[in-house]
Amino acid sequence: TSRRHLKGSLKCVAAAAIFTALSSALALKVDMYAIGNWSGGNCAPGDVDADRGAWPGMALAWYNQMGAMGHLKTGNFTDGNMTVKRFCDPAVNANCRDYLYVDWPDAAIVAAHGFDAGDGWGALMRNTALGTCSSVMGTAGGGNMKVGDSNLKFLNASSCLSLNDNYFSNMRAAFKKAGAVKSLHVMTGFHGVMWITGAFNGDYANAAFKGHIMPVSTAWVTSHYRPNQFSCAGWDPFNWFGTCQDQCPTAMTVGPNGGNALNRLLNERYNNSGAFGSPAGNSWYAWMGYVGCDPVAQNGFNP
Repeated sequence: TSRRHLKGSLKCVAAAAIFTALSSALALKVDMYAIGNWSGGNCAPGDVDADRGAWPGMALAWYNQMGAMGHLKTGNFTDGNMTVKRFCDPAVNANCRDYLYVDWPDAAIVAAHGFDAGDGWGALMRNTALGTCSSVMGTAGGGNMKVGDSNLKFLNASSCLSLNDNYFSNMRAAFKKAGAVKSLHVMTGFHGVMWITGAFNGDYANAAFKGHIMPVSTAWVTSHYRPNQFSCAGWDPFNWFGTCQDQCPTAMTVGPNGGNALNRLLNERYNNSGAFGSPAGNSWYAWMGYVGCDPVAQNGFNP
């Protein structure tokens, strides 16, 4: 867990063109924040059932692919002293340090157990700090995460219940901290439960790769959508009777008007974010997901 501080199915020909187009001026700083072992921390001490050994590898697949695309890998933070201090904003508590961690890079992925914190995303930390084990974003009360006012443009949440359809309005407010010039550009996550296995590493690498040739939102949603594969009845392993459920990736953007938010959702890539700049406002939001997608722990996706 260290940061390197800085001073300053496609054909190979398509990939080569992408690499050529990425100059140092367009390269993003990218971080990963992942927890696979909660039992060794003090938020879920000894609870080996909470551990998910494959999870950091999924985040790492995205992180490494971003590096392969020419971006600067500036921090792999896995397990260790993962606390809310790395995610919360000093406007909430003067001891928060998001500007040194998740809000320091241009793009980040966060892998942690997620929960509905009250129409907003809650993420279980490994160790307690500031009296809590939870990072919270987008609740009616505002939560403790207000990212984007430093550098973060793209936030990818590999976390259950991280971007449910009922969160969008509250998340809209969390994109832009009051009085800040800059704000978050794109957030991706999941409606309902997402699934953890090393077999999905390729999905995360694919989302990173595709996010340079199509919008980040589209790349995430199409890479992680898995219909009729999970929690099937024991007597219906092949979904012949329709008992299996889905994995439902989602994405959202904000803007000063609906057309602006939608344009960003449908066009902003990792390698053209400079042309878009920060959203000028967050009065409107736009979303992407598979309407009717039916995950574990939520009703079908229907914003």
